[in-house]
Amino acid sequence: MSNVLDYTALDYLGRALHTAESHAARGGGAIRLDVDAVVVGSGPGGMVTAMVLAEGGLRVAVIEDGRFWPKGSFKRQQSYATKHMLQDRGTRFMTGNAFIPVTSGRGVGGGTLVNSAICFRGPDYVLDEWVQDWGLEHFGADQREGLFEEIETALGVAPTPMAVAGMNSLVTKRGFEKLGVPSGFMPRNAPGCVGCGTCQTGCPTGGKATADLVWLPRVLRAGGQLYADSRVEEILIEGGRAVGIRATMRDVESEQPVASIEVRAARVILAAGAINTPMLLQAQKLANSSGMVGRNLRVHPTSAVLARFEEEIKLWTGATQGYFARHPDDREVLLETFSAPPEVFMVQAAAIGSTDFAEFLREFRHVAACGLLVRDHSSGTVTRGDEGRPKISYNVGHRDRQKMTKGMLLISDMFFAAGARSVMPVLHGSQFYLSRNAARDQINKVDNPADMSMYSSHPMGTCRLGADPKTSVARAFDGRTHDVEGLYITDSSLFPTALGANPQITIMAQSLALARNILKS
Repeated sequence: MSNVLDYTALDYLGRALHTAESHAARGGGAIRLDVDAVVVGSGPGGMVTAMVLAEGGLRVAVIEDGRFWPKGSFKRQQSYATKHMLQDRGTRFMTGNAFIPVTSGRGVGGGTLVNSAICFRGPDYVLDEWVQDWGLEHFGADQREGLFEEIETALGVAPTPMAVAGMNSLVTKRGFEKLGVPSGFMPRNAPGCVGCGTCQTGCPTGGKATADLVWLPRVLRAGGQLYADSRVEEILIEGGRAVGIRATMRDVESEQPVASIEVRAARVILAAGAINTPMLLQAQKLANSSGMVGRNLRVHPTSAVLARFEEEIKLWTGATQGYFARHPDDREVLLETFSAPPEVFMVQAAAIGSTDFAEFLREFRHVAACGLLVRDHSSGTVTRGDEGRPKISYNVGHRDRQKMTKGMLLISDMFFAAGARSVMPVLHGSQFYLSRNAARDQINKVDNPADMSMYSSHPMGTCRLGADPKTSVARAFDGRTHDVEGLYITDSSLFPTALGANPQITIMAQSLALARNILKS
């Protein structure tokens, strides 16, 4: 991949890549910058935005709360990744009619550091809806193809090769084919994947085309600068216009202040994610004449089904998510294989009340897993709580609960069709069932969302993009907030509704379009 710069080459650009450690080594002291644009956040939205602006000739500074991860610094431990690579150390959850953890990546690269490299385009029917109902012309049929192709080429997106897909994907393929359900190997931005099964703890080989590997080198080559370990605490406003930010650079372990940062910029772009971006705005009561900041949260709630086979699956090997299908009767239910380190499955099995934990351990080599996500019509809110921590509320509606049930039923049938000895829906009080009918009965009898063991990692929608300032936070042309000149947003918080697919390349495609229009402003 021509766009990927090896980590070792970043040493050459050391003066443009600042961390708490490197800044302290240079003598420390307050940091003052005067640039054309400051980007808050270095995930898929922020890094693409910074790349476009820097290559367009602007002086750009990127401010990132998390750390920069040099090659070889990832540890293949879920506990370590949870502490160091997830927002709030993986403790974010949503309150409502079900307990649902909500995770977001933290670090230079954002969620691309810990996702499974899945690269679905936004579904056409959803993007058509956004164009018609919200005025997002950059996703018009005549434009979106070019945006997605540009992103996919840069990331090296391709179907997961069978050689690295792993047995979990292969038994799922067998099951869907026997049911006659259209399915395929997952499109992923992992051209160097070796199937080690540890995407969620940071790719140890550099085989995943994360934002820090693909877009950051282009930012730095074009003269941009990146400040890691630096938390933005204030958006500077003068005369009703955003003119910069204030931040604090902190030691990555002790979190003690290392330096104050003040950046003056004609353009302030928030790309801190669908939870952090609204909280930054709420802290100063900015850009909220519509009352929509922090509202309309969508999360793609997910659940899963496990299965035991006679053959060895070795769930911890192969691509973490290598195979998929859409529900043939509901395009808003997406089915995806998944894997995680053994300790994650042990905790999950204990949480839902698996009756024989010792047996689960003994049989783990034979366990397969497939999950589902739904394009949710339920919604929630994000508000700024005590000490600046987010308070996230979300209620799973009846329509989405039915979609969850529909997806679990199909996965259960798929595993039995593939030859599973037993199947366990991930529901509270569940167990491994020896027959298709017993598994279906358990799934069908669950009506309370609280009895479903759910998870989410795709927060979106809390600062809607749209043409009407009464119903949206930012304008559809370039992501500038309706209320504050010079203040822009380019992350997943802009999505008007749930996307219905893993969002990373749709975030990137949208940021590509918006940033090019920011250059015109």
